[in-house]
Amino acid sequence: MSPAILLFSTLLALPSALTDPAPTYKKPLPEPAVLARGTANRYANLSPAACKKQLAARKVAIEFVGAAPGIANPVRIVGPIGGIQFHTGPKKSPFGMADCRLVLTWLDLIPLLRDHKVASIRIDNFYRKGARLPARKSKKSQHAYALATDLTSLTLDDGTLLDVEKDFHGQLGQEVCGPTAVVQNNDPQGVLLRNLVCDIGRTGAFHHILTPNANLAHRNHLHLDIARDCTWFSVK
Repeated sequence: MSPAILLFSTLLALPSALTDPAPTYKKPLPEPAVLARGTANRYANLSPAACKKQLAARKVAIEFVGAAPGIANPVRIVGPIGGIQFHTGPKKSPFGMADCRLVLTWLDLIPLLRDHKVASIRIDNFYRKGARLPARKSKKSQHAYALATDLTSLTLDDGTLLDVEKDFHGQLGQEVCGPTAVVQNNDPQGVLLRNLVCDIGRTGAFHHILTPNANLAHRNHLHLDIARDCTWFSVK
């Protein structure tokens, strides 16, 4: 047998755990009391002055911008942070403005993102002026305060693209994380994406995470938000 054939045969014989990502998304989410110790509650309730002080101390690629309706302390991410590029659309687009508190949230998640080999994130929007909840028009969305992120894709260090619409394999009404959660066909990219979503969910960094499993409106993005005085957490 030639060395090339022998090497190929050896690779075929490797255990699947070495060739496919482990489905860590099947681990249960923590209890609400544990999630409440994450950063969501702490950051969501910061005053504009306290947030600005904390963010200025980080010395990262952000800039404070002028007033915008609904945003307590508008900020733009203007360069890579911790080795991760945040693609937020055209430089002057209002959709790229985020509240200072939301930026602190993402800064704290950088080590987790790097553990998952994330090199860049594509964000459709943080802010939508006056945005309201689809099912409850009388209530404003956290996008109206620039306290929410609509994330459409991530690129890993090796160039792998994890696209929410293509790779999440959403199943309406099904569990996102935990023992009964399923990624169709154990698709490796789907498993990588689901693992990351559930690891973020376990940190208590966001009050609400909505995925393609939640409804058709989220078929192509992840919605992640924090909310002042919020008392509950969800990953749907």
